[in-house]
Amino acid sequence: MRGLPGSFPATLLILSALPLEGALDLARPFRDHAVLQADKQMPVWGTSVPGAEVRVSLGTRRQVTTAAADGTWLVEFAPAGASNDAFELRVSSGRERITRSDLVFGEVWIASGQSNMRWMLKDCATGKETISASSDKGLRLFDFQGRLHPSGTKYPREFLLGLNSNNYYETKGWEAASPKSTPTFSGVAYFFGQRLRTDLEIPVGIIHLAVGGTPMEAHMPKSAFERDDTLRPLLREWWKNPSYPQWCRERAALNLAKWLPDPPKGQEPPHPFGPGFLWEAGIEPLIPFPVRGVIWYQGESNATVDGGGGAPVPKNVNRSKLEALITSWRRAWADQKLPIYFVQLPGLNRNWPLFREMQLEVARSVPNTGMAVTIDLGHPSNVHPKQKKPVGMRLAHLALAHAYRQRVQCGGPRLLNVDREARMIRLHFDRDVRAASGEDVRGFKIAGHDRLFHRARALVRGKTVEVSSTIVTSPAALRYGWSGFPDCNLVDSGGTPASPFRTDRWLTGAAAPKFTP
Repeated sequence: MRGLPGSFPATLLILSALPLEGALDLARPFRDHAVLQADKQMPVWGTSVPGAEVRVSLGTRRQVTTAAADGTWLVEFAPAGASNDAFELRVSSGRERITRSDLVFGEVWIASGQSNMRWMLKDCATGKETISASSDKGLRLFDFQGRLHPSGTKYPREFLLGLNSNNYYETKGWEAASPKSTPTFSGVAYFFGQRLRTDLEIPVGIIHLAVGGTPMEAHMPKSAFERDDTLRPLLREWWKNPSYPQWCRERAALNLAKWLPDPPKGQEPPHPFGPGFLWEAGIEPLIPFPVRGVIWYQGESNATVDGGGGAPVPKNVNRSKLEALITSWRRAWADQKLPIYFVQLPGLNRNWPLFREMQLEVARSVPNTGMAVTIDLGHPSNVHPKQKKPVGMRLAHLALAHAYRQRVQCGGPRLLNVDREARMIRLHFDRDVRAASGEDVRGFKIAGHDRLFHRARALVRGKTVEVSSTIVTSPAALRYGWSGFPDCNLVDSGGTPASPFRTDRWLTGAAAPKFTP
């Protein structure tokens, strides 16, 4: 056996070759009541005694393999269609046996982000009545909650010394949706899964990993930083690096107040705000468990320099991070078309317009992504708006329309082109638009070459909107919903809002871009 000294007693050598009780284990996703992704190759993996034979049964199908020198093993089963018929997963090696019961094949999605994805169903606007009617054995929830919550707590040094990415998350395993399991589950993720269940009529599983306050950096693997010259410097002592999100550094310093003065040599702070921490804690143990896609609600900690009411972070910085995160998910699952749908930040009296614009640009330029517009669901001073059902529904509409090819209107009106006439700017959208609730359209401002923006009148004609102002006789630029908490109400026929946007760069000499619907 590798690594044993020559004087190792012969009796112990013999004993070490025997199967060890407790050595057989299954990977994290394989628990009772699990949903396995339908229509994809299904790997099953775990650990055992090095060199031991491992027998795996998935329902009536069987595979046999041998554990590698490091004790790891993996088998693959051919794709299976979605079904409500439950089955068992059985694994044996030597005298050890593991059985997982009540597994089904269906659709599996990951839900992650920060506090608005973490926001529990019981705290949502319609939470009470939703919870009471939430029993559904076909909707299954795998909820991960962090052991260190980034609240205003100074955690004991003994606790921090024992905390790492391997034990950060706690979970009860897969649970069927019920009034017992849904109250503390993500509201957005629950409503997303519920809508998929209603439309697809097959089992749906949601794996939830969001942690409040976390920056994008925490959700990316460290390899993503190493591949990017802009991101690489963020790996260096992030907890005091001035380029790292300020609010995250300050809150981590509070949580780690009893650890930072005398940290163990060579150990990084055990904190969910650290670069790569949540990737290592939550995503790595899932790979290569197949999933259909990812839903994401995050940005509050990255949008401004101080995570609050300060100046906006340069748009190219956050775009690099979001695109690196998307690339990381797709690399991990070896699927460059993995669907990823994210939530545009809602209205709030903070300097978020540039971040929203960045999100819009990523949704338009990165294939197989989509953005749920929520500008109408915010609150002027509450970073946690309680209307989460429409957020989950809009994410579900994106998935139904694109991942499942159903005829569902989604995403809100998309601006395709801009024309300028003598006293008017004409906008062309991909669908009919109107004012919400039959009111006049609000939220448009236009400016001449003096760059002074004035409130404008908007006239809707089917898929076009004509914008003008008596003050601006030669319009050069237009903005819609361009403020922290804008008063804007342009929607499509189904009531889904248009994203805030601006044409400043399009109408001052540069050619207007052409967008595909």
